[in-house]
Amino acid sequence: MTQESIDYFIQMAKDYAKAEKELDVQRWVFVNFERKDESNNYDYVHLFSYDLPREVYEHRKWVIEWRKAKLVCQYPKGCVRYTLHFYDKRFGNNIQLNKDLNRLISAKAQVTKAQRKIDKYVVYNKANNLFFDENTDTDLLKAREKLETKIANIKEAEERMKLKIKQIQEGNNEKN
Repeated sequence: MTQESIDYFIQMAKDYAKAEKELDVQRWVFVNFERKDESNNYDYVHLFSYDLPREVYEHRKWVIEWRKAKLVCQYPKGCVRYTLHFYDKRFGNNIQLNKDLNRLISAKAQVTKAQRKIDKYVVYNKANNLFFDENTDTDLLKAREKLETKIANIKEAEERMKLKIKQIQEGNNEKN
């Protein structure tokens, strides 16, 4: 396999961002500060926590480090640490639904990548192949057929995901 260029990774990140925007993903971070129990057990005691939008976390990481430094000063022998939990705000901390969402985002990005490759293939062959016909090229027809089935599967998965989100939101409204 050839070495990928940085452009490949940048384009992949753009595809993921586009898929997240289409799915209206609300990225949040739960930051939890803990220290080791004083009885030298392997238990940790909760000290402090933040629940932040991911953009705020990425732009204000110094706040997390500052809070950790403050807690280290308060508990010098406590082995202070923090953990990060990335999640979609609509799902809460439901790990399975977050995994499903990540799979769906990945699948949408793969469809975008495949569509771009098909378009590139067509443009190249129209320019360099006198006998190229989009309607009879077997490779192109197979690729488009696979792409159509992937798109149909993604639409079904999106509908299932929207239904799950609706059920979760209704469950949260009943609790309140």
